[in-house]
Amino acid sequence: MSKEENDNIVQALEHSGLCREFTQDEILSLIEEKDTDIKRYEKGSFVFEEDDTPDKLYVLIEGYVEVSKMTFSGKKILITTIENPGDMFAEVYMFMGKGKYDMSAQAVEESVVLSVSCDFFENISHNIKAGVSAKIRKNLMSIFAMKAYNLSGKVRLLGCGSIREKIALYLIENQTASGQITKNPSREELSDYLNVTRPSLSRELGNMEKEGIIKLDGRKITIVSQDKLEEYL
Repeated sequence: MSKEENDNIVQALEHSGLCREFTQDEILSLIEEKDTDIKRYEKGSFVFEEDDTPDKLYVLIEGYVEVSKMTFSGKKILITTIENPGDMFAEVYMFMGKGKYDMSAQAVEESVVLSVSCDFFENISHNIKAGVSAKIRKNLMSIFAMKAYNLSGKVRLLGCGSIREKIALYLIENQTASGQITKNPSREELSDYLNVTRPSLSRELGNMEKEGIIKLDGRKITIVSQDKLEEYL
């Protein structure tokens, strides 16, 4: 591994919730553990697929990974996107006792991912210093709490009765004080996230722009009328 690659890994882990409050030496000790691995995935390849055995957690070092689920009819439902270096995913499966994944993770572009096997956590106090293992346990608790919070928001979103209600809730939960939307997914990504068809989404966004509720500029969405938007909550 080159110095540049090593530096990229350390920098990504410095931004990971798993390594919050770690020193660089502590991060390096984690990377060097026998139960950790770093792998490069080509565009379109799978980090894991449905029915694979959950035996690792993953941390994105660079690239872009999509986590999704296929319905029986073949429709893909986007669960989440992993696009920020340091983002962790699939960690809950290791602690749930499930025998297989019920979703898959696929590299949207060439990506580098660090994996930590379940064996590491079974022997965590023996693998690394006690202080580091205590930090990891604390950080995992914080991550699980945030995941539960975000999941409750997704459930609330999917429970909305109309496409416009889903759009309104999504925009309000992802807006800044100036009315800008902090995330700018493609129409395809947003339709998967909201679990609606892309034509229906585009049509409804166009209607909302005509009514002076939002302004569209490519992927960028700006809230023009907060009052009108909140009528659909």
